[in-house]
Amino acid sequence: MKQAEKHSIILIPSLEPDAKLPVYIKELNKYGLSRIVIVDDGSGGNYQNIFNALENGGCTVLRHRENLGKGTALKTGFQFIKENLNGYSCIVTVDSDGQHAAKDVYKLIKEAVCRPDALLLGVRDFKEAGVPAKSLIGNRITSAAFAALYGRYLSDTQTGLRAFGPMLMDQMLAIKGSRFEYETQVLITCIRSKIPILTIPIQTIYENENRSTHFNAVGDSLKIIRIITSDFIKFFSSSIICSAIDLGIAWALLDLLKSVLQGKDFLRIIFATVAARWVSIAANYLLNKNFVFQDKQAKGRGLIRYLILCVINILLSAAGVYILHTALGSNEKMAKMICDTGLFIFSYQIQQRWVFRA
Repeated sequence: MKQAEKHSIILIPSLEPDAKLPVYIKELNKYGLSRIVIVDDGSGGNYQNIFNALENGGCTVLRHRENLGKGTALKTGFQFIKENLNGYSCIVTVDSDGQHAAKDVYKLIKEAVCRPDALLLGVRDFKEAGVPAKSLIGNRITSAAFAALYGRYLSDTQTGLRAFGPMLMDQMLAIKGSRFEYETQVLITCIRSKIPILTIPIQTIYENENRSTHFNAVGDSLKIIRIITSDFIKFFSSSIICSAIDLGIAWALLDLLKSVLQGKDFLRIIFATVAARWVSIAANYLLNKNFVFQDKQAKGRGLIRYLILCVINILLSAAGVYILHTALGSNEKMAKMICDTGLFIFSYQIQQRWVFRA
């Protein structure tokens, strides 16, 4: 084995493990993977014999007095590695329930040492027989939602087998989340920060219908969906508020200017429309910058990009309506609704990945 691969660190968050975990550690050792950090996430006294045996066998065991969640357990491990371990080539996070074959962990490491700037995911094939229904449905829903809102389809958004280089450590520690939703937030952060995400096919292993998992099919899935959609909901709310501002100002100016611009209806309408639109654009920019994407560094760069995007959206909307109306014979109003709905999703993705990029 190459030295870089040998110096990789395996991080395993664990809650109430069974006797299979020590066996699994020995399988990892067969591949020369001996730098193993295990986080006991509040398993309790009944499981300390297992953790003590792992500690005596050469693993580093960190302990939480109570269950704090998988995200917190991972960050506890990351912080320990950052402060106490040096010279590692990559960190690999592995679940403790036997879903990740040792040879797949080794395969991920070989790829990760060549791409220290990227996040690598070990992705399962959910088309295989024997996949529990709750796992299949949960992954399909989250993958579809993630692709729609972030422009990248990942077939396995909930995989716990991941690897990254030391240069990404600080970013992983800074990401919010304490339980299973942390791993989804990692994906979102990588997309926004332009960190490459690479997928590596791995075996799909579900023992005993995956009954040993601590993933709550309803509660944790709702948290993950909330994380995926939270910024989009704020983006949608911002758009509604600014539409109300646009209409309110336009209507008010149309009435106020009647006495000033009598008999000049075209000029009155143009002035009211343009003034209202610029105010709503300014409000939308400020809301998206500070409330939706919380970009503290955008400043002038973000404003220029936002205005460019506004112009592009106007041109695309006009062109789309024209094409649908003339080429396909669609009703102009219906064509406008179709185009602007698509451009709304497009605008969300461009704003998070370019205008207000992390």
